[in-house]
Amino acid sequence: MSEDLVEYPVRCHCGAVSGRFKYKPGKVIAWDCNCSDCNMRKNTHVVVPEHNFWLTMDCPLEEATILYLWGTKTAIRRFCKTCGVLPWYRPRSNPDGVAITMHCVDWTDGGTREAPELEIKTFDGVNWEETIKSSSIKQESKV
Repeated sequence: MSEDLVEYPVRCHCGAVSGRFKYKPGKVIAWDCNCSDCNMRKNTHVVVPEHNFWLTMDCPLEEATILYLWGTKTAIRRFCKTCGVLPWYRPRSNPDGVAITMHCVDWTDGGTREAPELEIKTFDGVNWEETIKSSSIKQESKV
């Protein structure tokens, strides 16, 4: 199936933190979470399996970012040291995946294609334990 996937670039505002990921063509499903972190940052994200994500940076991720862990410390967030943007992170909902910040993606890849259709689903992160059981966030991120 990986040959059917489309490749997209993702980066922070200044471009120091950058990567690419593969996602199924057509409709992109993004998650709008209301946990305290996502709500404050207005983070809407697309979750992809770790094997469909790779870095395109000139330096190691650890050098260009600052680590932030909170709560259960399952979600791993690395913010750009220069501009402060978080283009992706390891989500608590999918610790074997990568959550790509939707607004950090160039969906047209420099104008070489049309942007895909976007569907935004809600994840009740305030009630995380109950929501993870009934949400499709784990199944829909398996590309």
